[in-house]
Order: sequence, then C-alpha cells, then structure tokens
Amino acid sequence: MQWQDTLRDLDDRLSSGEIDAAEHRRLRDEALAEASGTTRRVPIPSSAFLPRRELSPARALELGERGRFVDGESLFVESEGRRGKVALGVVAAAAVVGVAVWWFSGSTEPAPVAAPPPPTANRADELARGLPKLPGTVRSQPSVLPVSVGPQLGLYGPEVPNAGSSGLVNAASTDGPRSLTVNVLDNGGGPDRAKDILAYAAATGWANDTAPEGVQIVRTGQGGTQHYRAVYRSGTWTVLVTATSKDDDVSFRAYFDSVLARTLLALPAR
Repeated sequence: MQWQDTLRDLDDRLSSGEIDAAEHRRLRDEALAEASGTTRRVPIPSSAFLPRRELSPARALELGERGRFVDGESLFVESEGRRGKVALGVVAAAAVVGVAVWWFSGSTEPAPVAAPPPPTANRADELARGLPKLPGTVRSQPSVLPVSVGPQLGLYGPEVPNAGSSGLVNAASTDGPRSLTVNVLDNGGGPDRAKDILAYAAATGWANDTAPEGVQIVRTGQGGTQHYRAVYRSGTWTVLVTATSKDDDVSFRAYFDSVLARTLLALPAR
C-alpha cells in the first residue's frame, strides 16, 4: 500500500469515528516518516485551513458531502457536514481556553513576599544604648567589642572566656587633662568576673584603695600619671570605670568619684 493510500485510510477512520484526532495525527506522522526515509521532510502547515486540492471525479463521489482530507489535514467544505462543524467547534473551544488562560495569568499579580523580621539586638547592644554620657569630649561612642579585646586594653587576662557573652561594651572620653573609660563585660551564664579582673590588676601593679559599698577601687601611678579603676558587679554584668590624669591633679579622686556615682545610677552594684 502506498503512503497516500495509508493517509486516505486514516482520514476515513477519523471520519467514521474509529480513531480520534490525536491518534489520527500520530499515525499520520508515522506514515509520513516511513515514506520520507532519510530524505528531508517538508514542514506541513499547522493551520486547519489549507488550499483546496482538486480530486478525481471518482474520489469526489466517494467522499460525497463529508469533509475532505489531504495528507491527514482536514479540509472543511462549506456545507452543513456534521464532522466539519464538530472540528470547527473544537478549534473555537481551544481558542477560548487559550484566551482565558492568557487573561487570568496576565491579570493575576504575584502574592507579596513578607519582609524578613528585623534582627534582634543582643544584650550588649541594648546596654550600650543606655550608658550615661561621659563628661568631656567623646573619644569612643558606646559600642560593643569582642571579649577577646579586653586583654589588649589591659582590663583582664586571656583566661576570661568568651562563651555565653554577648560582648564587651566600651565608651571613652577626654575631659581636659583627664581621660575616662567605661567598660561593661557581659558574663553571660558564667560567674561574676570581678574577682578575675581584680586579681589581674593586683598582678600588674595596681593597689587597693577606699571604695563605696559593693565596689572595689584600685589605683596605680607611673611616668607622671595616676590611674583609678572601679570594679563591681551589676547583675550579670561586670563594670569597670577607669580614669587617668597627671600626678599633680589634686582633685582627681573627687572627679573620679563623681563619674563613678553617675555610672552606679545607670548600673547599680548588686
């Protein structure tokens, strides 16, 4: 059987309802592929309406009033043939579905994406914002440093651990010949570090001095300067207030005590 006869037979089977349009297209493509072999295939127009091809009188009589087919593509006559109307209805329905899909997909706006929650400030950040302003000219605004920076500042030894701590708060200023520094260490879930800090001060030449209740003060002097440092516990924090001035500053201790008193108001000893 020639491939043309195969295509005509498929057209007849489609017209009689023996196979549907999808099966008809698949079998038609197989027949065309087998007929073409290794030769280049000429693309078949996908439109349902193709130029009308003249048939022999015998073939025209055989087809009668039903739809004509050429190489598997339906040619619809303008008569009231039932199958031509069905095929046109399928094409119209597909067009309506396509327009509906385009309309709804184009008009639907994507759901808004919720913004991520703002990062939560840690304990040291919150405390830094609440520190009282130091007198004089600010050298360092209250900020949070890693706990490991403390030994570099001469506050404590490297044995003070980082685990569980949110950081070391640091603020500094200069007031004439005097310099001031307030440091607050977050102890986290660990013990109070005041003892470690005082032991480190004693090992590096600081001596004990008189202090208010709940606070310990150490002092030292070298190279024409004098230093005072107050160390105490405030909840889960260890507070250090350090001041430096010249040896001949006779009112220096009173000045240091006033700065310590303001710090105790913000961070009471307890």
